[in-house]
Amino acid sequence: MSNQTDKQRRKFLKQFGLLAGGTTLLATQSKLQFIKTALAANYNGINDQKSLVCIFLAGGNDGFNMFAPYQSDLHQEYSNIRKTLAISRADLAGQQVEDGSGYAFHPKMKNVAEIYNQGKLALISNVGNLHQPLTQAQYLSGNSGILIPESLFSHSHQQETWQTNRAPAQPTPAGWGGLLADLLKQANTGSQLAPTFSLSGTSPWQSGITTQPFSLNSSGVKDFEYLQSELPNGADRHSIRSKIWSDMLALNRNHVLEQHSAGLLIETKKRLVFLQDALNTPDATNFDDSAFDGLERNRLANNLKMIARLISARDAISQKRQIFFVRFGSWDTHSDQLNQHTALLTQLNDAMSAFQTTMNNVAHIDENSVTTFTASEFGRTATSNGDGTDHGWGGHQLVMGGAVNGGQIHGTLPDITPGGINDSDNSANSAGRIIPTIAVDQYGATLAKWMGVADSDLNAIFPNLSRFSQRDLGFMN
Repeated sequence: MSNQTDKQRRKFLKQFGLLAGGTTLLATQSKLQFIKTALAANYNGINDQKSLVCIFLAGGNDGFNMFAPYQSDLHQEYSNIRKTLAISRADLAGQQVEDGSGYAFHPKMKNVAEIYNQGKLALISNVGNLHQPLTQAQYLSGNSGILIPESLFSHSHQQETWQTNRAPAQPTPAGWGGLLADLLKQANTGSQLAPTFSLSGTSPWQSGITTQPFSLNSSGVKDFEYLQSELPNGADRHSIRSKIWSDMLALNRNHVLEQHSAGLLIETKKRLVFLQDALNTPDATNFDDSAFDGLERNRLANNLKMIARLISARDAISQKRQIFFVRFGSWDTHSDQLNQHTALLTQLNDAMSAFQTTMNNVAHIDENSVTTFTASEFGRTATSNGDGTDHGWGGHQLVMGGAVNGGQIHGTLPDITPGGINDSDNSANSAGRIIPTIAVDQYGATLAKWMGVADSDLNAIFPNLSRFSQRDLGFMN
């Protein structure tokens, strides 16, 4: 082992607390396994810039109405299954995709359909939580040797499984977005920040072992409340309070917890100021974001607009790799689905298209360096419950960006016939919970590979990947 590699190894192990008596901090085997393989590749040599944006559609998106059959025979079959939830051919007209599939996007996703037909957006079909390839017969067999995700159709359990690739009963040291950050932070030499940013607070997906996301909102970074300059009587005491606070934190302390707490606060303040300054640079303020005009009441658009600023500030933040997370909720459409789902897809369409247009217009950002993808804990049932749909399993996801192998469907569109070959139930009165044919591990590994993660590191991040023959789904160029 070279001296340089040995230094990197010691630094890495110190961060995990494995040196200087810190082994008790690592109690789980999964953490140790990740450490064992994490130095398989060196990411210091990355020279290009890439940003990955996750839009988590919390609640379970109905992909079968987001992307529906338009061709006459296919549409008739779809209508027979979905009944009152089916979208008419007349409404689907104008959003047809030009890939020969005979499908179209929802009537409120016209912009997304255009991006798809431009080759900058792909549909990944029937993605979901899987621990191994699974058939209907295997699922129904009751064989204890068949690996099936626990607590299927539960929001909390399936969100955790989606974001960590691990069963809820297993140790969950980190999410796969956080594990990506643990490795790729090596590329961000000189940055005071981890590669991960959340516009939606904490999430399992971005929790790493050595990294945690920087949380902010669509308005930007807020300073500590008691350091604000807006005080009673118009007094500006910011500098005075800030100095007093800094002096207090700098005092010598004998108690280890006091030392640690003071150190954390000092570092947090430094990172706040660092990011505030970066977001005030010309790159982060003087770019064309007019595509977001008129979308001020669109919460997803507001968050993506802030992400656009953070991506534009890459150089000021000294980051070659960035990973973003935004949660967009209310997709649990048990009732009033036609109205609720239409409103949600409208916001998704407008926000995604505005973000893509903005990334295309920023002169110093290569559009091939930004990839946006959707995620959702599960899809919906193929059949209606009378006014909506219930919790399903597999669902369609979208991937957008200049580097996307777009304008096509990746994977096979499932047969959504209740009791059919892709259903998890073989009875004729089944609700139609479709078994996924693409695992989240495969979906995530394809994105991770595009971000520059070596193949030798993928199994540590995606523990189920080795059970699938296709590691790269081919939707990234």
